[in-house]
Amino acid sequence: MAGPSSHPEFLRAERQFTRSVLAGIVLLGLVAVAGPLLSYRSDVHEVRGQFRARIARESRVYAEALGLHLKLLKSELARVAAGVGPDLQEEKATEDMQDLTAPEAGLFRQGIVLVDAAGRPRWSEPHELLAGPALLERPWFQRVLAQQAPTVDALAPGSSTFVVAVPVVRKGRTVGMLAGLLDAGADLPGARPTSEHLTLLVLNRNGDLFLPSAPPAWSTAPGFASMVEEMLAQGGRELETGHGQVFAWATPVPGTELRLVLATDETSTLAAIRSRLLAQLLVLAVLQVGTLLLFGLHWRRVYRLFLEMERRAAEKETMAALGSAAGLIAHEVKNSLNGLKVATGMLSQTEEQGLAVRTLRGQIDRLAHLATSLLHFGKPARVQCLPMDLPHLVREVLEGLRVLPEAEEVRVEAHLPEELLLTGDPLLLATALDNLVRNAMEAAVAAKDLGKVDSPEVRVSVRQEGDKAVVEVEDNAGGPPPGFEDRLFEPFVTTKSKGVGLGLSMTRRAVEQQGGRLTFERIPGGSRFTLHLPAQPPRNVHDSQEQTA
Repeated sequence: MAGPSSHPEFLRAERQFTRSVLAGIVLLGLVAVAGPLLSYRSDVHEVRGQFRARIARESRVYAEALGLHLKLLKSELARVAAGVGPDLQEEKATEDMQDLTAPEAGLFRQGIVLVDAAGRPRWSEPHELLAGPALLERPWFQRVLAQQAPTVDALAPGSSTFVVAVPVVRKGRTVGMLAGLLDAGADLPGARPTSEHLTLLVLNRNGDLFLPSAPPAWSTAPGFASMVEEMLAQGGRELETGHGQVFAWATPVPGTELRLVLATDETSTLAAIRSRLLAQLLVLAVLQVGTLLLFGLHWRRVYRLFLEMERRAAEKETMAALGSAAGLIAHEVKNSLNGLKVATGMLSQTEEQGLAVRTLRGQIDRLAHLATSLLHFGKPARVQCLPMDLPHLVREVLEGLRVLPEAEEVRVEAHLPEELLLTGDPLLLATALDNLVRNAMEAAVAAKDLGKVDSPEVRVSVRQEGDKAVVEVEDNAGGPPPGFEDRLFEPFVTTKSKGVGLGLSMTRRAVEQQGGRLTFERIPGGSRFTLHLPAQPPRNVHDSQEQTA
C-alpha cells in the first residue's frame, strides 16, 4: 500500500511549498542586502526629530519671554491700582500712570483706563480712551470681576489690541479695575517676524489672534482654536495650509490664558534627504510586497488549520470540564431529590394541601430532569414529543416560580392565549422557560438593589406567528454588560457572582433539540429572550386510530 508521501496531490503541495519557501528566502536575502538603505529613513527621522525638538524649545522660550513681559505689565498695573483712592480718584496714581503711558518708554503706549464695577470709565490717560458702550459684557471684564485676579485678553473679539486688567479691591470687594491697552503688533516681544520659515502666533482660548497683525489664512480657519487645545495635550502636529503642510507646536503662556503657536515649513529642511530616500523605498516596497504575498498565501492556510484545531481542542476541553462538573452536581442534586420525593409521597393531597403537593412534585420532577440533562449535556438528548398546551405549560412554570424569594418583589405580567397546542417535550420546554423567567426575576431584583430601577418587572407573552409559536420573556433589569451578547449562551459564562453559567446554554440546547431557536435582543431598559417553536398541533387520537384501522 502506498504511503501518504506518494500521493500525487501531496507531492504537488510539497513542491509548491518548497518553491514558495525558496522564493521567500531569496527575497529575504535581497531585503537584507538592501537593509543599509534604510539608514536614510533613520536619518530623516533623526533630522526631523531634532528639528521639531528645536521648534518646541523655541516656542517655550518665546512663551516664557511673553509670560514674563505680561507679568511685568500686570505687576506695574497692580502697583498703580494700589494708589487709586476709595472713590476711584486718581490721587497719587497720576504720576505713575503718566510714566506707564509715555510715548517712548511707557509700557502701555496705547493708554490706561480706570473703570468701575459697572463698566463705566472713571478716568483714563489719554482722556476718553474707552468712551462709548459699557464694558460690562466683555469676557475679560466679567472674568476679573468673578475671579478678582489679573487677566490678559483681547479688548474685543477679533481685536488685535491687548488689554491687561487688574482688579481694584477694597475691603474684599471689587470696586473697579485698571486696564492697560497694548498694540499686539508693536508692544509685545515676538511681534516682529523671527525668520523666513517661522511663524509665531498668539491667541486666546476663543481663537482670537493677537499676533501677527496679518495672520496666515490657515490660522483663521474654523476649528483652529480646538486644534491648538489638542496640540497642548498631545504635542506638535502637522497642519494643512492649502499650499502644503507646516509643523506647529503650541505652548501655554505662563500666568495667562493665552496660547503661543510656533509653526514652520520643514519641507526645505527635509527635501534633499527625502528625495534620496524615496527611490530606495520603492525598491524595498517591491521586495517586501513580494515576500508578503508568497508567505501570506501559505501561512494563511496554516493559520486557518491551526485555528480549526484550536477550536476543536477548546471545545473538547470545555465539554470534558462540563461533564465532570455536571456529574458532581447531578449526583448531589439527585440524592436530595430522592429524599424530597419520598417526603412528598407521604403528604396527603387534601383540598388545602393539594396545590402545594402538586407544585412540589412538579418542581422535583423538573429538578430531576435538570440533573439528568446535566449528566447528558455533552451528548444528544432523547426528546420525547408529546401533545401539550403551551399557555398551560407557561402558567405552570410561573406558578412554580411564585415560591422564589424574588417573587414578592417582582411584578410578573403574563399575556397568554386561551389555548395553543403543539407537539414537544414538556419537561425540556418547562426547564427552558423556568431558566429564562428565573434569570429575568433575579436580574430585575438585582437591578432594584443597585438602584437602577424602582419597580422590577418581568413580562411573559405567548403568541402564534405563522407556523411558529413564539414565547417572549422581557425584563427591565438593564441587560447584560456591553459586548457580552456574543458569549451569552456559552457554558460556564455568567455575569452572576454566584452563578454557574449553564442555564442559558442548556435552555438554548433544549429549544434547538425540539426544532426551535432561542434569540436575545436588547430593549429600552432591559432584555428580551424569544423562543421560536414549531407550531405543530398534535394529531387527534381518534383520527389516528381510524387511519390505522
